[in-house]
Amino acid sequence: MTLDRIPGTPYASGEGRIARSWRLTRAAWRVVGHDDTLQGLAVLGVLAGLAGFALLLVLGGAFSGAGASRGHFLLMAALLAYPLTFTSVFINTAIAAAAASALQGQPSSTRQALAVAWSRAGRIAAWALIAALVGLLIEQVASRLPGGGRIVARIAGYGWSLASLFAIPILALEDCSPIECLKRSTAMVKECWGEGIAGSVIITAWTTIAILLLGVAAAVAIPAAGSTEATIIFVFFLGLALIAVIAAQSVVRQTFVVALYRYATTGNAEGPFSEDDLRAPFAPKRGRLR
Repeated sequence: MTLDRIPGTPYASGEGRIARSWRLTRAAWRVVGHDDTLQGLAVLGVLAGLAGFALLLVLGGAFSGAGASRGHFLLMAALLAYPLTFTSVFINTAIAAAAASALQGQPSSTRQALAVAWSRAGRIAAWALIAALVGLLIEQVASRLPGGGRIVARIAGYGWSLASLFAIPILALEDCSPIECLKRSTAMVKECWGEGIAGSVIITAWTTIAILLLGVAAAVAIPAAGSTEATIIFVFFLGLALIAVIAAQSVVRQTFVVALYRYATTGNAEGPFSEDDLRAPFAPKRGRLR
């Protein structure tokens, strides 16, 4: 099914980059809302994350009667960093593949999207190793350096996230090694960094607001529940709502990035995204990327 283009003109009536990015984010919402595969993969990703977190708590000794030392918990976290990162990258690669198909008006099944990720399992494993090592290194440096050094480490982490912004779509849709994916992603970010950052910030912002609202609801409703049964029911539905928010954030962000990637590489605006909206972020400095 082909989605209508979102209304609006770039920078119309003084519209800035943030306002336009919000419209593009709404367009990504429409893509997700019309595609069952994207919705299912989003839920799968959250459930996998919750399972990994639960495993960390169990192996880390959080439920042991005597409790666990901080060192033991950190050791378990380090050991689980790679398998959890691999699972996340695998599912996000499937989401990127499904999003690309949906944007072209040819929705794929969950099996087809997962098959794309499976066909790149070796490269996903290599990329997950790189991502896990970089994440652990930045975290260790940040935890050991005082003051200004810690800030520098956090900035380095932000820079890594920015440089690898398009790595997952490239991994899903191009035949290249993880290192080449990172190089391609970095080159694309230089062409369109503003739009990518703005979109990610907006998606993170509404997610944070939604989680805060759920927290406020919990703080008000749980003490007033009146019974253990009512509290359990409320906590259950609160957990479902939290899962839904996290799932939506993940899949919408990935769809947003895939839409930007597709325009950067093909020059065509797909799905509900208009060429007018996507043209400016990719005005080439040294020629369009191919």
